[in-house]
Amino acid sequence: MELDPIRVLCVDDNVIIGMAMCATIDATDGMRCVDCLERADTLLETVAELRPDVVLLDLHMPGRQPLAALRDVTRDHPNVAVIVLSGSGDSNSRDEALAAGARSYLIKGGSSQQILAAIRAVVSRNI
Repeated sequence: MELDPIRVLCVDDNVIIGMAMCATIDATDGMRCVDCLERADTLLETVAELRPDVVLLDLHMPGRQPLAALRDVTRDHPNVAVIVLSGSGDSNSRDEALAAGARSYLIKGGSSQQILAAIRAVVSRNI
């Protein structure tokens, strides 16, 4: 019996990073990238429509403030795990993201294996 893939939504204003994340996810057994957004403006609506299991969210981008979007997603869709993937390693950013409902906080520049492991870890906590 084959399990449904983990559905991941990527949100990053850097198109190259977003495409690379989606390609890595799609190339991984048991995972599928459902979309890649360049802004958090429509994050809540997109989560409601596509119903991802995990959102990979950059914290610093133009448009709607990502922390506000994170709060809305975790409030309205508590079964969706949000992983913040940020270029900032400062503890204030991490603490704010976790307080807003992020299940994990990763620093950009880590390996794709770390991101994939974090996706698996947050999904296994939802089961």
